[in-house]
Amino acid sequence: MKKFLFVLGIIFAGFLSGYLLLTFIILSGKTDVPNLKGMDIVQANQILRERGLHIRIDGHEYSDNPSGTIFKQEPPAGTKIKSGREIGVVISKGMRFSFLPDVTEIPFEEAEKKLKEIGIPIEKVIYINSEIHPELTVIAQRPEPDEGGQSIKLLVSKKQKEEKD
Repeated sequence: MKKFLFVLGIIFAGFLSGYLLLTFIILSGKTDVPNLKGMDIVQANQILRERGLHIRIDGHEYSDNPSGTIFKQEPPAGTKIKSGREIGVVISKGMRFSFLPDVTEIPFEEAEKKLKEIGIPIEKVIYINSEIHPELTVIAQRPEPDEGGQSIKLLVSKKQKEEKD
């Protein structure tokens, strides 16, 4: 009976040590995925590299997060994965306004004030000569009011050059 228990003990110890060794081998080289949300791509890449992981940009989308920051990641934070794997991230394009006011045919200064009040940034202003529109009047805007967007570009009339006789 002692021999049987001794053999059974050795078999049990063998299974236990095999299990622990296999678990150690499988779990070694794994790391927790950090939370990258709210970081810019440079910060996120640095943190991932320190953990032996790589970054993969899966796209850009409009969100409430500031432009250029990560707002989605896969796999999620806290997941254990093997070193050398990629973490997919989606970068925010910033807010998308569903409504843009029509600022055409009004003075540029007034348009600028109106847009600032509702928080829509002016991305670019292009000045062109116009014989039809008064000086410093908004001639056109991109995107159009019904298109929405995250910022606006304006086409503004400027003073005509006087012709020399």
